[in-house]
Amino acid sequence: MSAFKALALSVAVLFMSLGSIASKANPVELTVQGNKVEAVINLTGNVSADLTLTFENSVGLTADNIGITAELIDITDIDILNRLSDVTNINLQAAFPMLITIEPPSNKGFAFSGLATVDIHTHNLDYLPGTPLRFFKAPLNGQFEDITATMGSGSYRARGTTGKFSQFLIVADLRPVLTVVNTKYNRLSNSLATFSTQIDPVLYSQLSSKLSEVQQLITQQNYTLASNKVDEFSRIIEQADPADIPNVWRSSRDIDNVAGELIAYANTLRFSLRLVN
Repeated sequence: MSAFKALALSVAVLFMSLGSIASKANPVELTVQGNKVEAVINLTGNVSADLTLTFENSVGLTADNIGITAELIDITDIDILNRLSDVTNINLQAAFPMLITIEPPSNKGFAFSGLATVDIHTHNLDYLPGTPLRFFKAPLNGQFEDITATMGSGSYRARGTTGKFSQFLIVADLRPVLTVVNTKYNRLSNSLATFSTQIDPVLYSQLSSKLSEVQQLITQQNYTLASNKVDEFSRIIEQADPADIPNVWRSSRDIDNVAGELIAYANTLRFSLRLVN
């Protein structure tokens, strides 16, 4: 082989290698339009998903600013398992071992107000009536929790909402539904208490009173009316003045999106209350 041919072959192999590396390093294709981000994710082994982020209002939303990555995980990885509250009854899925991370860079100036809605769809899992599959999120390297607000039929699709950014998994949650309801109620109640100093006192009193009604109805096993009261809780927040309850998340991570987080917790509590019936 001539020196020229050898050089040409080496260059071709190099470019093929670089293309392969780029493909592995960038398995997420993003499209941004207005307040919506669509991500097509393809990982090794035909593990794939479509992810859509929709914001009520956003500033500085671009493909570079949103910070979406995805990776395959080992479902026996103790570091991941330790982030599940009940490793016996919350199971990672061998058919969909995907961890999605959304962490906008802190210096990019991205911000949004209200809720971020996260829709996920994968052909790797099937939806069947009574499926235990759920959509979980966690703060970066923190504990995962159920944020499922709706699910769809066919290949598995789910929707969750959040007031801040996170890591996401799909798991099978085998816990009794009432255990989940109580867990979600406590999470919402504790979050309201944690945020109390950031909420107008009159508004806080209204929200606290509404949650007390929800708790009483759960105790009485009136889950339909409890779900309706959760809706009322969310509407109080939605109609509140932002001066009375902070509703903005920004990439500098120096403020809490109190309204978004509380409504997100309420949304997933309502989902579980409806499952009881």
